[in-house]
Amino acid sequence: MQKRNKTLIISVCLCICLCLMVAYAAFATNLTINGTGAVSSNWQVEITKVISQNIQGTAANDGEPIASPTAVTFKTLLKSLGDSIDYVVTIENKGTLPAKLESIKTTDMNNPAIIYTVNNLQEGEVLEPSASKEFTVTVAYNNEITSQPSLLNSSLTVALDFVQNK
Repeated sequence: MQKRNKTLIISVCLCICLCLMVAYAAFATNLTINGTGAVSSNWQVEITKVISQNIQGTAANDGEPIASPTAVTFKTLLKSLGDSIDYVVTIENKGTLPAKLESIKTTDMNNPAIIYTVNNLQEGEVLEPSASKEFTVTVAYNNEITSQPSLLNSSLTVALDFVQNK
């Protein structure tokens, strides 16, 4: 009986060792996964149209507005109180990714006699693919100025900084 117990114990130990060797061999092998993936996306946000409208008083364009993909420069002549021009700007997302407006930057000649406003456009707005958005830039003579030259030349650039929407 004692010999039979020894044989049984040795057999069980050999089975356990065999199972451990198989498990080690399974975990020790390299697992190789082959495959390919492709991501196709396009980033194209651009200003597509700029129209002068609602011209008040003797205001006039000093040349056509100059648009680059995400910036537009307006050159305006203002002569007297009440002069103003509205520029309607269309920005379009021609790409395949949603674009979020990170910031609106304006640069001008810092003349206190000229007021600039950007309407219908907010930082944080998302422009979905194939969507467009119109906003208005108003250039106006500041009615609170009492002594200014007879002719004001204005140059304003509005730059839009878009980032990929997460």
